[in-house]
Amino acid sequence: MADLEKFVNDHLEEFGSFEPAPGHFKRFEDRLQSMPDLAPAVRNRSTLLKIAAVIIMLIAVSVFVFDFATREIREKFSAAGEGKELPVEIREAIQYYDNQTSAQLATFNKLTAANHDAGALNASAIRNLQSIDASTEELKNTLSQNPGNEQILDAIVRNQQMKAAMLNTMITQLSPRK
Repeated sequence: MADLEKFVNDHLEEFGSFEPAPGHFKRFEDRLQSMPDLAPAVRNRSTLLKIAAVIIMLIAVSVFVFDFATREIREKFSAAGEGKELPVEIREAIQYYDNQTSAQLATFNKLTAANHDAGALNASAIRNLQSIDASTEELKNTLSQNPGNEQILDAIVRNQQMKAAMLNTMITQLSPRK
């Protein structure tokens, strides 16, 4: 800060509020006049509005064309997915049993890691789980052909229950006896 004050005090005459040297404004005006004339880019408001309207129309037309072009594809996908939609209660039940199975699978993996002879049991459990999952997918496909069939919905839930029960049985077999 002291250096700045010293600099200002030393050069005080340069910081004065003096007018520019005589002829400065004349030289500045001569330079401006000697520059080539550039036509100012003046556009009236109506031209800009017309351009904006054309752009909006192009966007609107392209949206309608895109919607029309993809409507058939959307309809095919929605028709294909109608039969596979499960009721809310069934989805909640599947979610519950999946969560239960995941927790049991974590416990099962801990037990098989501690037991050296459990490798075959682990492989068997994985095969059984995959088999039950494949069976559930087949049931879902059957449900898409026969929507609302209560027996198929019940079978899907029972498959989920079987997964949880199977893992529970295997955990019981591996758990150390007390």
